[in-house]
Amino acid sequence: MSVEDALREAKIRELPLSPPVCVAMGTQVGEVLELMKRRRAHCVLICEGEHLRGIFTERDVVNKILGLPVDLRAPIESFMTPSPVTLHPEDRVWEAMRLMDEGGYRHIPLVVEDGRVAGVISVQDIINFLAEHFPTEVFNLPPRSRQVFEAPEGA
Repeated sequence: MSVEDALREAKIRELPLSPPVCVAMGTQVGEVLELMKRRRAHCVLICEGEHLRGIFTERDVVNKILGLPVDLRAPIESFMTPSPVTLHPEDRVWEAMRLMDEGGYRHIPLVVEDGRVAGVISVQDIINFLAEHFPTEVFNLPPRSRQVFEAPEGA
């Protein structure tokens, strides 16, 4: 099976995803930053009950907080991306890659039919999937994107 076929066939639920880090609406941004640091999380989902209301990512930290006079007691809603693009765990990995590419996302929340949070898929999850299922292809990639090897290297 080719890499492309595997990505088109694999469902997101088949990937070993980490449990999402969720906080309630109204949580202070300082608390969210501390939680991200403590849990080594690249994103946090903002929920009302079990329903997704927004996402706050490391990119939001860089673009909306670092170097700015921010009140760390402000609610996370002031900094989150509301109503983010979502996927369902039954969607294909290929669809996640397409959305990430088109939207410039590194994390996409997963929700089920009734709107409850089911997880998050990240670029790193997809890279791990590829490295696990296609180690030869991944580890033999040239170090620079435009570099092409004429012959295999090594023993």
